[in-house]
Amino acid sequence: MARNLISAEAISKRFGIKPLLEEVSLGVLESQRIGVVGRNGGGKSTLLRILAGEEVPDSGRVTRANWAKVGFLQQSDLVHSKSSVRDVVVGSKKTHEWASDAGVRAIFGGLFGGLSGEILDRPYSSLSGGERRRVGIAKLLIEPLDLLLLDEPTNHLDVEGVAWLAEHLRKRRELAVVVITHDRWFLDEVSDRTWEVVNGKVEEYDGGYSAYVLA
Repeated sequence: MARNLISAEAISKRFGIKPLLEEVSLGVLESQRIGVVGRNGGGKSTLLRILAGEEVPDSGRVTRANWAKVGFLQQSDLVHSKSSVRDVVVGSKKTHEWASDAGVRAIFGGLFGGLSGEILDRPYSSLSGGERRRVGIAKLLIEPLDLLLLDEPTNHLDVEGVAWLAEHLRKRRELAVVVITHDRWFLDEVSDRTWEVVNGKVEEYDGGYSAYVLA
């Protein structure tokens, strides 16, 4: 039986007089794949930040399993400008600690291709928006996570990058994923459940984006 990773109980959040979330209760189970849809400014990113612990609800509570490892890809760039790509992705790990891992090499190859060796030594601040997005994704994918929260992971990615990421996530069935994206194809490829954030509530549907549209 799948265990619960995160539970939100009657959470509410306002910005000024505008209620983004009102008394929302939901949860994420092990290996669950959830696509999040809704209007721009409707509260999707706020919901993800609350689940990630980056933002506190005005009321209600969020409970996370103490054993669960959670990774969060935000839309905004929060990395110090003086860091190298190597610092961001692998931190203080020695080269032999990660270079001998076939899974890590596959992630670098899939996201950076033949540039995977060169790009690690570049200053993070010198990267384009697309390169920064790939670095952020690579950092999360090489970590042993139980839950991945992704806010617009396909932004700045080309068609090949989007396809590679979808295929990679499909193969890692043990990893739970909650993803916000405007890429409807990507949602259908990686999600088997849909949350619609609408009028302060979250409506839940079985299936990916196509099933949600039919419903």
